Amino acid sequence: MYETIKTTEGERVVRMTLARPPLNVLNIAMMGEINAYLETLADRTDLCLLVIDGEGKSFCAGVDVPEHRKDTVDLMLKTFHQTFRLLYRLPMPTLCAVHGGAYGGGMELATFCDIILAADNLKIGVPEITLGVFPPVAVAYLTRMLGVHRAAELIYTGSIIDAEEARRIGLVNHVFGADELTGAVDKYVAKFGKLSAYSLRKAKDSMRAVVGQDFETALATAETLFLKDLMAGEDPTEGLQAFMDKRAPSWADR
Repeated sequence: MYETIKTTEGERVVRMTLARPPLNVLNIAMMGEINAYLETLADRTDLCLLVIDGEGKSFCAGVDVPEHRKDTVDLMLKTFHQTFRLLYRLPMPTLCAVHGGAYGGGMELATFCDIILAADNLKIGVPEITLGVFPPVAVAYLTRMLGVHRAAELIYTGSIIDAEEARRIGLVNHVFGADELTGAVDKYVAKFGKLSAYSLRKAKDSMRAVVGQDFETALATAETLFLKDLMAGEDPTEGLQAFMDKRAPSWADR
């Protein structure tokens, strides 16, 4: 049914695996499949958990850089942001298992989930600023996870951190050895099959009400600034082209 993701279901838990190895780079077609699958879960009141993971050597290296260009960026961003709007509205909790690399949109996808389990080989960050752009989803929600100062440091510097640092600052919940992650995730997920899907749904509703009630407004604001303000400048085009050309960017500062 899908070409770039795999889905499974069992014991009131569903799993979506990014299946575009080795890096699971998100392009518009792949994001469309993710969104189509998430839409099938929107009214599933019988499920206790959605697990997201990835095949290959990395969880996800982010959104395809060429699709950030001015001729495709509007469709790319709207398709990508729809993923988060759908995740935000899901009735069941979400868990992400990350390994290898989670960069840019890959980090945003992972850390937007309710619970994050990481392999100790994880490298994670939002390096968009080094390409002359910024990560709108992280801008919209990361301060709620980490506080203003830590979120600002990641967004403004594009720093990549390791699994232990991510755990220390609260970006991930638990860290396991890379060869132990699959078993650890299975053991952790088994807890949810014994719980009430109804009660989990109500708990998630309550969490949204007190913690994330303004996310959609925040994301809409960040999205507008990205498309109408940021992308009108010269440096985003230069930064993205330099990345594709494998050279250092020459910033015009406008």
